Amino acid sequence: DKLKCERLQGASNLRITVEGDRTVLGARLRRVFPLSHPDRFLSIQDGEGKEVGILRSLDELDHESRKAAEQELDWRYFTPKILKLNSVKQEGGLWTFDVLSSRGPVQFYVRNWRDSSSEISPGRFLIQSVDGQRFEIPDYQQLDHASQLLIEQLF
Repeated sequence: DKLKCERLQGASNLRITVEGDRTVLGARLRRVFPLSHPDRFLSIQDGEGKEVGILRSLDELDHESRKAAEQELDWRYFTPKILKLNSVKQEGGLWTFDVLSSRGPVQFYVRNWRDSSSEISPGRFLIQSVDGQRFEIPDYQQLDHASQLLIEQLF
């Protein structure tokens, strides 16, 4: 079936229409495999979070629908990449990270490194700050030497 995704002017959620079947108002897209296959296997959910279908790939969508779906996923899964660590300091039970990210300079706080980070694959880390923001280090060995040393002090 053909799928159409759109965000109407002023709407906060998507409207997803399955041609010849149904229209889901207040639709949400969730990645089934957010880390390993971010653009494949997307759960289509209604306003209450009930799954109504699975989209196998963003490639199945027309240009406008894909653009709307990608904007929704970017908003929901906003995860800047850390390009460089300027400093990592521990003060009063919190780690303060001062980094250059794919979205510019950022400072964020992490309470406990072991609980707030996970190594998704060798050298690839996902970090969650105390306020719920997510950051990714795609491959810490590709960072500059000083950044690598700062990360290694956390192990």
